[in-house]
Amino acid sequence: AQAISVRVSSPRGISQLRDGQASIAMKTFSAALILSACSAVAGSANPLGKVLDLMAELEAKIIKQGEAEAKAYNEYFDWCDDTSKNGQFAIETATNEVAKLTAKIDQLTSNAATASEKIEDLAGAIATAETELKDATLIREKEDADFKSSESELMDAVDTLDRAVGILEREMAKNPAALAQISTNSNGMAGMIQAINTVLDAAAFPGSDQKKLMAFVQSQQAADEDDAVLGAPAAATYKSQSGNIVEVLEDMKEKAEGQLGDLRKAETNAKHNFEMLKQSLEDQLAADSKDMSEEKAAKAAAEEA
Repeated sequence: AQAISVRVSSPRGISQLRDGQASIAMKTFSAALILSACSAVAGSANPLGKVLDLMAELEAKIIKQGEAEAKAYNEYFDWCDDTSKNGQFAIETATNEVAKLTAKIDQLTSNAATASEKIEDLAGAIATAETELKDATLIREKEDADFKSSESELMDAVDTLDRAVGILEREMAKNPAALAQISTNSNGMAGMIQAINTVLDAAAFPGSDQKKLMAFVQSQQAADEDDAVLGAPAAATYKSQSGNIVEVLEDMKEKAEGQLGDLRKAETNAKHNFEMLKQSLEDQLAADSKDMSEEKAAKAAAEEA
């Protein structure tokens, strides 16, 4: 008897298994023929009976081996089928995963590009806001310097006029007849300045203050003339042109105080407007800087993912 053993691990093994099963079938058929030929004499001779017994045992052994090989073949076929199905499932799973990863990469690439555009826009907005804040600060500093200079001049003029009026009033109280004859009725601006100088000289008004007063009077007169050219109403000129010198100076003092009040009001408004603009620009800068930091973080995350 010959034992048949086939190793089933490949398509070649399947072919061998099939050949082995065919061999078993042939051997089984041959054994059956021999058994049928010898059945007539089975009981007449003991040696022949022994042969028949051996052949029966061989037949049983061959059948058993055939059944084992068939079982192995079926098991291998099932394994191949399962492996094929699992492989196909793995391929489909990997294909789906590749598609998902590709879509994710495309999305992250788009996010990075969008973040780059936003970062560029925010950088431009920040630069613009910084420039606007810088320019506004420079303008405000100049306005503040101009205000302080003009305020100082007007305060000095008001003080000088106030002291001049006080001195003239005292002098008029001492000698009203002499000073009452001095007026601004003649020679226009030149006559008024000359009259003021005459009175202040007589009253021993300090020379430096007298120069300041004359400069202020001339500047006010020039401003009134400019208003007249631009169509300002006649009331803009001094109401005391025909009055005595004290009334003219009091009129100038009143106007200087009005200008000082208007100047301070304008300064308050300008300062308030600057503070509002500054706060707005600073808030915008803070918000844009925060957004830029977030966009940079988002871009870095998209590029690293």
